[in-house]
Amino acid sequence: MGRRPIYMKSSHNGLKFLLLVALIVCGGYYFAKPSSFSWLSFSGDELVKNPLLKEKAFDADVKEIVSPRYGIKAYLLEDDTNPIISLSFLFKNAGYASDNKGEEGIALMTAALLGEGAGDYSSQEFKEILENKAIGIGFAADRDDFSGTLLTTKQNRQKAYELLHLALSSPRFEQEDVERVRQQMLESLKFQAEQPDNVLQLAFLQELYGDHPYARNPLGRAESIKNITQEKLKTFVKDNLRQNNLIVGIAGDISVVEAKLMLDDVFGSLPKSGKTNFIRDVEPEFDGRVKEIPLQSGQNIVMKAALGVNRKHEDFYPLFIANYIIGGAGLNSKLSQEIREKNGLTYGVYSYLGLSEKSPLLLAYYSATADKYPQAEALFEKVWTDFGKDGISEKELQKAKKYLISSYNLRFASIQNIADILAAMQKYDLGLDFLKRRNSYIEEIKLEDVNKAAKKYYNNHVVSVAVGRF
Repeated sequence: MGRRPIYMKSSHNGLKFLLLVALIVCGGYYFAKPSSFSWLSFSGDELVKNPLLKEKAFDADVKEIVSPRYGIKAYLLEDDTNPIISLSFLFKNAGYASDNKGEEGIALMTAALLGEGAGDYSSQEFKEILENKAIGIGFAADRDDFSGTLLTTKQNRQKAYELLHLALSSPRFEQEDVERVRQQMLESLKFQAEQPDNVLQLAFLQELYGDHPYARNPLGRAESIKNITQEKLKTFVKDNLRQNNLIVGIAGDISVVEAKLMLDDVFGSLPKSGKTNFIRDVEPEFDGRVKEIPLQSGQNIVMKAALGVNRKHEDFYPLFIANYIIGGAGLNSKLSQEIREKNGLTYGVYSYLGLSEKSPLLLAYYSATADKYPQAEALFEKVWTDFGKDGISEKELQKAKKYLISSYNLRFASIQNIADILAAMQKYDLGLDFLKRRNSYIEEIKLEDVNKAAKKYYNNHVVSVAVGRF
């Protein structure tokens, strides 16, 4: 599933959403870094010893359901442990890369405004009902998709369904709310330009993608944001939030019959079809180039990209394991051991798989003080390329497998996570039995599979962009 389950969002609060986007400028899950480096001290060895997780298999049945009236499909996992229901849904190819030219930022603005009143409910009334009835409704736009969540108690489910239906089909887009969110986005753009991490990430996108829509600033352009009107917002909703690009995951205390009816009630009034801008595939030129951007900052920060694979590619699981070993295992990763633990050149270094639909990548990030940067850069390149040439041992493979299999059960700690995974299963066409079979996919990978993938993908064909003092 990559670094994390997709589409985990915050509440409906527009300001909170926009500040988050400003801090994690590249949006969604694609370039998002961990919120802190606290995970680096996490012990995988202790985790795999946990008797509650070791060898545990996920045996619940996921059902595909179809609503009776409109034929809307969803994946459902029933769980009556707690009286809670969670939905995770997305509209494919409706993310910010698909914004019309001259309307860059409209997907994010729409996501921030859909919780600002709908139907007969003003913004204040809408939020008060959500708070009083403990209902969570949230929206987000990443590079590829426009997504949403609903979390409700079983007792308040009917009101929750009503509010979500109204938010999607009858948003108010009151001028006062539009202007407030517009100003928040413009302020976020100003804040963005002052942050070294943001400067790096935007330069990184530009270096990788040039004039392709993936190079866009996820916050949009100030000129475009200033010109977004209520009518343009309504047109965006009509064109992009529709039944034929909808994916839904449902988890919790809800029966098959009720879930089918809920799909019609919530999503049935959406248009059957609409208009979405086509985004072509893009493969950056991986030629080993390095771009250094002078900037007065406390540390030099670096992002790197190499060719990756999509979720259905035959090399995905070998590469998934390889990435865990080289840069995904916290303090135990090869990069962290060499650059941080043995040489003290960085506070944190990690790598991960980027699964954007049009350009899957291997990605890495680290920071170092200016005086240590040349040594850290040389050592990163050595560890990376040596990994491709030398591969891993059987002992390393088995240790990685134990962690990746045992830790998988942690993803089912909340109903929200499960709904997210159900949506991801459909997005990546993983099949109804994925939850039961995922660990076997890991177990089946052989040493030669990982080493073959390492040789193919870990080489000096890496694009590197750094910001700091050189």
